[in-house]
Amino acid sequence: MSSKFNFKFNKQLLNKGFYTANYFIKTSKLIKKYKPNEIVCMQFTHFSKEPVMVCGIEESVELIKSCLTKQELKDIEIYGQQDGAIVGPKNPILLIFGKYHVFGKFENVIDGILARRSSVANNCRKVLSLIDANKLIYMADRTDDYLVQPYDGYAAYVGGIRRFVTDASVSLLKDKSDVSVGGTIPHALIQEFDGNLNEALKAYSNEYGRKGLVALIDYHNDIRRDIKSISKDFNDCFAIRIDTSKNVCDQSLKPIKANYGVSDSLIKFARHTLDQYGMKQTKIVVSSGIDYDRVKQIVDKKLPVDFYGIGSNLITRNVHITADLVLKNGHHEAKFGRKLFININKKNSLKKYI
Repeated sequence: MSSKFNFKFNKQLLNKGFYTANYFIKTSKLIKKYKPNEIVCMQFTHFSKEPVMVCGIEESVELIKSCLTKQELKDIEIYGQQDGAIVGPKNPILLIFGKYHVFGKFENVIDGILARRSSVANNCRKVLSLIDANKLIYMADRTDDYLVQPYDGYAAYVGGIRRFVTDASVSLLKDKSDVSVGGTIPHALIQEFDGNLNEALKAYSNEYGRKGLVALIDYHNDIRRDIKSISKDFNDCFAIRIDTSKNVCDQSLKPIKANYGVSDSLIKFARHTLDQYGMKQTKIVVSSGIDYDRVKQIVDKKLPVDFYGIGSNLITRNVHITADLVLKNGHHEAKFGRKLFININKKNSLKKYI
């Protein structure tokens, strides 16, 4: 089966060792000189307390295929899980068999790929265990370096995300028919119209249409005012988005701790106010610090939320990968506490990539 993704690599820099820890480069040179014919097995695994969704395997394999020569590829074998698999701790994610000096310089590179991609995919999977994929908007574009958007997007897609806000996040996908790129109006647009939300929405809808229009209603920290205002000109507004900071309390509510941020009370009040002003069909989007625990609270309490915009909490690093040499010429040889976590005769239960 062909890949869904079009990975891109700087073959010259990777082979040069530009991204490789210096000691791996030196080690590869030493092994090539003193132990050139040893056949080893490098095992990538994780030691999380619970099973995780793994990702980055396909990318890692494609990186190796891109960088090694045809002859070098004939001299190695790669077995592994598939992207999106749920893998328990102390289970192999990826196995590379061959001469260390052929592939060893990619050890830390693959470690990093698997760790970050698995973290993102697993974070997305966890949230989507609570809600449908069409309810989650991936908004991690502003919480990390822009250059990682394509690769985080790949991992988010594997984790089940289908709604994105940047083209970069879906740029590695060959077929984009099942994803969408969209969003709401930003605070900047409201500011440019001197805080007049209706005028901002008019300008936006004039250029891009009213279909799917989402009004951001926390600019004045008074959602009653903003809902009442938009009900006059945008009674058919698709959704409102509540992005209230956890450090403030909307003027519509009593200034007590429980009401700060996108609180239960604020969500309920927003729904009540929308209904009051004849906007019963208008949906509610919540954002600002939303994470798995907050989504679970909202779902468990059956609060009237239709969509969730989540950013930094979807790209938090929480899956840590380790790579170890565990076999030498078919026999166990490894750091204390490490071993091949699969019967060597059952390696074919994994997918053979090379």
